[in-house]
Amino acid sequence: MAADATRPTVEWHTVAVAVAVHGLWLAVLALHGVTPWPVTVLALGFIACWHGSLQHETIHGHPFRSQRMNALLASLPMALNLPYLVYRRYHWEHHDCPELTDPTDDSESFYVTAEQWESMGRLRRAFVLAHHTLLGRLVLGPPRYILGVLVHQAGEIRRGDRQLARWWSAHVVAAAALVAFVVMVMGLPWWQYLLGATYLGNALTLMRSYCEHRWVEGATRSAVIRSGRFFSLLYLYNNLHHVHHADPGVPWYRLSAHADATGGYDEAAAGAGLYRGYFELACRFGVRPFDHPVHPAERAGTLT
Repeated sequence: MAADATRPTVEWHTVAVAVAVHGLWLAVLALHGVTPWPVTVLALGFIACWHGSLQHETIHGHPFRSQRMNALLASLPMALNLPYLVYRRYHWEHHDCPELTDPTDDSESFYVTAEQWESMGRLRRAFVLAHHTLLGRLVLGPPRYILGVLVHQAGEIRRGDRQLARWWSAHVVAAAALVAFVVMVMGLPWWQYLLGATYLGNALTLMRSYCEHRWVEGATRSAVIRSGRFFSLLYLYNNLHHVHHADPGVPWYRLSAHADATGGYDEAAAGAGLYRGYFELACRFGVRPFDHPVHPAERAGTLT
């Protein structure tokens, strides 16, 4: 593939975000002794979520042309739960998936197969249905996501994936070093860090991904949430998800203009959905699933 001649050697908008993310993280840790602990936890949650958005941007080749430089910029395990290289592998698979939302092919699908649904008891079905509400995704999502990743990755490693084993070994060492720095050097209680960076940080990320993909026949399966500046910056405009999937190489600071120029909002409205913001999502899907957990292609005779 030919290089984009219009692309700068370094995208300074993204470098500025990286400096802000890491600087704010250190500032919150340094000031925790004079800050009420709920404020510290809340700040860590938003910063860890923003760091996850930065990781997503680097995975797609920003701000440097060197993928090694991008990985170095964003590989700090701030939220502790997932190695950067694991995230990169499965996110690339997600973008390469020809059948987005298919639970057997799409690594980021929240749907289940009809067979999985049939095998569930009442309590597990209730849990999965609750997880498809926005409130359930925020409360139940982080532990379900973290445990699900660990179980899946352990299975892949047992089946002989040595690359995953190396990545996870390095991650455990790096995460342990980070926790030691946070607790022993900065003096922050470990439970505050886990509650903020790991639990709340993942919850905020799961709010972004809550309904960004929905199965639609013959139209885009990626939605758009036209949020205000705060959440758009927090998610680095990945809330314009259809636009990102249509042109994944476009940097975050150009996605809004790109959506206007390409008709991305109309395409999302005709497909997976166009929403005015996260308040609308909360009103519509706070306690009601945005879709049934069984993938629509397999639903016949299963919703009993």
